[in-house]
Amino acid sequence: MIQRFSRFKLEFEHKIAVVTMIRSEKKNALDMTTIEELESICRLLNSSSEINVAVLTGENGVFSAGGDITEWGELSPDQFSNTWLREGNRTFDALAQLRQPLIAVLNGVTYGGGLELAACADLRIAETTCKLGQPETSIGVVAGWSGTQRLV
Repeated sequence: MIQRFSRFKLEFEHKIAVVTMIRSEKKNALDMTTIEELESICRLLNSSSEINVAVLTGENGVFSAGGDITEWGELSPDQFSNTWLREGNRTFDALAQLRQPLIAVLNGVTYGGGLELAACADLRIAETTCKLGQPETSIGVVAGWSGTQRLV
């Protein structure tokens, strides 16, 4: 069975849920729609007794290039802290606390918020071509979705 969201494809097979980010035109950059849909997927997975494990990956050789800078760059400081950071952290916490073990398959670029997203998983598997990084400092920001806490 396959369920489609605007930013994700959710497939169920043999008690495994495969969650694939499908925003390759933006390198699977995380925007508020992505955050909201991911939170819905977490609720769906937590309510299912049929799913024993979840796998998170990205389409077309990209895990996630991180936060969608275009979107959060347009926010006021108040909107950034009270919406972007708060909602993102709540969703990432929900992902980290899934009742099922979560495996992140890092199949390409995994930067910034994408690396923070991967850090929510119980296990991370990286392809040999995967590139990891937290480039936030090069644009003068700090990892805002608990990357500094989870990466350790």
